[in-house]
Amino acid sequence: MADKLSFILKFPFKTAAGVQLDSMTIKRLKRKDISAAQAATKDEGVLEDMLCAKMLGITLEDLGEFDIADSKLATEVLREMSNGRDIAAVLGRSAVASAEVAAIGNSPA
Repeated sequence: MADKLSFILKFPFKTAAGVQLDSMTIKRLKRKDISAAQAATKDEGVLEDMLCAKMLGITLEDLGEFDIADSKLATEVLREMSNGRDIAAVLGRSAVASAEVAAIGNSPA
């Protein structure tokens, strides 16, 4: 089983619940997650938001507070996941299990 990957926000924020949100564990989605989202909406944008929120384990309200850069990356991760590609590469991290996980854009010079 692959190591769990984290989605690290470039622009952390406080949620409506008052929790500082700076990273989330990425959950691989299943067909049932897509089916549930499709049953709730026919709007492609809302569907994508629902799947991103599910993938990151957050509410739609919290997803709505993402900076545009973080939102774009979340969508890229979702799309790479749905295509069966290596999401670690999208996150700018090594797929090697022992490699140190670094935040995007926050790597030491």
